[in-house]
Amino acid sequence: MREMTPSGSDIARGAWYGLLAQALDKVLPVLILLYLARTLSPEQFGAYSFIIAYLAFFQIVAEYGIDTVLVRAISQRPEAATAIFRSGLGLKLAGALGGALLATMLAAPVSGGRIDTELMALASLVLVTGLGGAYRSFFRATLEIRAVFAIAALRAILLALAVVVAVSLRPGLEPILLAMAAANLTAFILVAAAARTRVRPMPAYDSELWRSLAGGVLPLAANAFALTVSLRMGQILLMSMRGPVEVGLLGAASRVAEAFTLLPEALMVSVYPLMAGFHARRPARLLSTARRSTRYLVVATGVPVLICAVAGGEVMALLFGESFAEAGPVLSLLGAMAMLSATGTVILNLLIVVHRETVLYKNTAAFAAVNVGLCMLLIPPWGYTGAAAAMVAASAASQLCLALLPSTGEYVRACLGSALRALAAVAVAVALGVWAPMGVGASVAAALAAYAVLLPLLGVLDRDELRFIRSLTTAARGGRGDGGV
Repeated sequence: MREMTPSGSDIARGAWYGLLAQALDKVLPVLILLYLARTLSPEQFGAYSFIIAYLAFFQIVAEYGIDTVLVRAISQRPEAATAIFRSGLGLKLAGALGGALLATMLAAPVSGGRIDTELMALASLVLVTGLGGAYRSFFRATLEIRAVFAIAALRAILLALAVVVAVSLRPGLEPILLAMAAANLTAFILVAAAARTRVRPMPAYDSELWRSLAGGVLPLAANAFALTVSLRMGQILLMSMRGPVEVGLLGAASRVAEAFTLLPEALMVSVYPLMAGFHARRPARLLSTARRSTRYLVVATGVPVLICAVAGGEVMALLFGESFAEAGPVLSLLGAMAMLSATGTVILNLLIVVHRETVLYKNTAAFAAVNVGLCMLLIPPWGYTGAAAAMVAASAASQLCLALLPSTGEYVRACLGSALRALAAVAVAVALGVWAPMGVGASVAAALAAYAVLLPLLGVLDRDELRFIRSLTTAARGGRGDGGV
C-alpha cells in the first residue's frame, strides 16, 4: 500500500476524476429516468420511481455505510488494506442479502398493495449484485481516483445498454429490473478480474474486523437511513396517499435536483480520505479544508439552482416532456434542497472524520421524524408540493441544530459560516430573476449575470480562490497545479 502524501495537483486531478465518476453516478439515473418517462405509462413510471426510492432504504447498510467505513478504515490502516477489503466485501454481501429479503417482505404493505412481492423480489436483485462499490472504496482510500472513475464508467455503460436492450425487447418493469441486476453483476465480475493482482475478490469473515467495521457502520447506517427518510419518505407516502402519478412527478423533479449534488459528492471522493488523514496526522488542516470545500461547492451549485429556480417549468418540460411542466415549481423549491446538500455533504463527511457519528445520526433521525410528520400534514392539501416543502424545511432545521449542539457546533459553524456570503449571492440573484419583468430566457441570463457580479463583490472569490481554480483547470489538462485544499 502506497503512502498517501498527495500534492496540490494530485488533489486537483483527483477532484476532476471524482467529478467525472460522480457525473456518471448522478447524471446516468436522470438519463435513464428521462428515457423511461417517455417509454413507460404514467402508472408504470410512477411504480418505477417508487421502487427506486423504496430500495434506497435497503441499500444503506450494504452500500453507503460499509463503503464509507471501508474508506476510513483503509485510509487510517493502509498496512491492513487487503484484509479490511475482504472483510468489508463479506459484510457487504451479508447486508445485501438481508436487505433484499426484508425489502421483498415489506413491499406490498408499504406500497398499499400497489407493488407485489414477485416484482419487488426481482427488483431486490439490484442490492445483491451491487458489490462493485467495495472496489471503489478501496481505490478511494488509496487516492487512486482514476480507478474509481474507470469502475463508475464501466458500470454506467453496462447499465445504460442493459436498460435500452430490455426496453427494446420487451417494455415493462420486470425486464428493466432484471437487466439492471445483470449489469451490476457483470460490472463486478469484470472489475474483480481486472483488480485481482491488487486484491482478490474473496469475501472473508474475520470476527474482529467485522466487529470493528460494524461498529462504524451502525451509526452511519442509522444516519443514512434517517437521511433517506428525509429524501424519499415523501415519495413513499405519496404512493399510498395520492397514487403513482404524483410519485412520478416528485420523483422526476427530485432526480434533477439530486443531480446538483454531483459536485459536492465528487469533491468528497478525494477530499474525504484526505480529511481522514489530516485528522490523524495534521489536525490544523482539517477545518481549513472543510471551510474551503464548502465555499467552493455552494458557489458551483448556485449556477444550476439559479437556472431551475427561475425556469423550473421550462426545464422539466424540456427534460421529461410537456406533461411534467407542472412539476416546475417543485423543482424550483428543491433548488433550496440542493444548496443544503452542498453544505450538508461537507458537514456529513467532516463529522464522520472526527467520529461524531452518534450525535450526527441522532440529530438526523430526529429531523427525519419531523419530515415524516410534516409530510403527513402537507401531502393531503398540497400533494407532492407539500412533500417537497417538508423535505426542505426538515433539512434546514437539521443543519441549524447541528450548528447549535456543543459537540458538533465548532465543525458545523465553520462550514456554514464559510458559505453564508455565497448563499446570500444566490438568494439575491434568484430574487432578481424571479421578479424581473422579462421573459424566461432574459430572466435566467439576468440572474446569472447578477450572480457573477455578486461573488467577487461580496468577497466570496478572491485571489486565493482564483489561484486554486487555476490549479484545477491545469490538472484537468494534465499539467501541474500550484494550489491545494
